[in-house]
Amino acid sequence: RGLSEEAKMTEPPFKLLGLDHLLLHVRGMDEAKRFYCGVLGCEVKRRLPEHGMVELSAGVTLVDVDDPNGAWAIEGTTAGRNLDHFAIRTDGWDDAGMRAWLESHGVPIEEERAEEAELSFYVRDPSGNLVELLTRT
Repeated sequence: RGLSEEAKMTEPPFKLLGLDHLLLHVRGMDEAKRFYCGVLGCEVKRRLPEHGMVELSAGVTLVDVDDPNGAWAIEGTTAGRNLDHFAIRTDGWDDAGMRAWLESHGVPIEEERAEEAELSFYVRDPSGNLVELLTRT
């Protein structure tokens, strides 16, 4: 879908702060922790057993690894094709303004998540990739 000239000229109602995290589906949690922590030097930031997930700190970006038997497991994934979504961190946004902005660009919100001090809208890019727009309050 192409954007109208008017839509191209306006500014979004938020400021991008950078890539927040990647969620990777892995074959096994132990081997993932050995690689990301032992080889690459990530640190376990948070364990989310209810999702079969471990959040690893990789500097300012997080690498979340999801167990193949966890709540977010995807059947039939093949090696090298295990990215569930990526998250772009933004500054705070006005809820109504953000919804209007996305709607004006023909971008439906597929999922919303509000946890602790975070609010996320999940949308798809034109190629079908899942993008999480995340703000922390």
